[in-house]
Amino acid sequence: MWEWSTKWGMDIHPLKTCVIHFGYHNQKHDYYLNGTNIMKVTSAKDLGVIINDSCSPSDHVANITRKANGVLSQLRRSFISRNKDVVINLFKVFVRPIIESAGPVWCPFERQYIDEIEKIQRRATKMVPGLGHLEYNDRLQHCRLTTLEHRRHRGDLILVYKMLNGFSYVNNDQFFCFMSQRHDVATRSSENGLMIAEKCHLDLRKYFFTNRIVKMWNDLPIEARETDSVNSFKMIYDEWFSTQAN
Repeated sequence: MWEWSTKWGMDIHPLKTCVIHFGYHNQKHDYYLNGTNIMKVTSAKDLGVIINDSCSPSDHVANITRKANGVLSQLRRSFISRNKDVVINLFKVFVRPIIESAGPVWCPFERQYIDEIEKIQRRATKMVPGLGHLEYNDRLQHCRLTTLEHRRHRGDLILVYKMLNGFSYVNNDQFFCFMSQRHDVATRSSENGLMIAEKCHLDLRKYFFTNRIVKMWNDLPIEARETDSVNSFKMIYDEWFSTQAN
């Protein structure tokens, strides 16, 4: 049994606390707070992100897509103008933040969830007059947009850059492993600061943030990895990506 009292004399309410059991072989013990049995749940929201006992983004994706589709429907009913700039700016301001908040935490790797999120932008671009008959990629070019999947990858790399260059309060030793840490030989990979991915047996770990960004980070041009500001990194990355896409 846990007895809990805080420094400031305010107790955590046991009825507002929950326990999520993780792992296939978890024995799912009962936990108590001030004599009250803490409720067991399979999913809970923490800092705006819904986490479930399988560590799958399914619950969170279902939640944000429902909200985003609802907001998009409200915008469609509320605004008469279908001007391209109006529609796209409304989407960027009111809809896209819902489906991008804390993206590095819950970024999906299963195609069903990726497509479910992408459907929202597909629907938004079809709201622009004269573009509904075009293919999705053509609509994106006309609206000067990229896929939401690419934006999540871009957000991952920006976060990595911030972490490696001291723009965040995170201990990098707990997240990344570099080639230079494996041996003392001055190889090209070591001097260029390339990362090494962790060997994994489960897709859940394989696509965890610290593993899924390794190949993307290593593929970046060295001038992007070694630039001295976040804005410069974004500019170099966008230019590099545009050349890769073409």
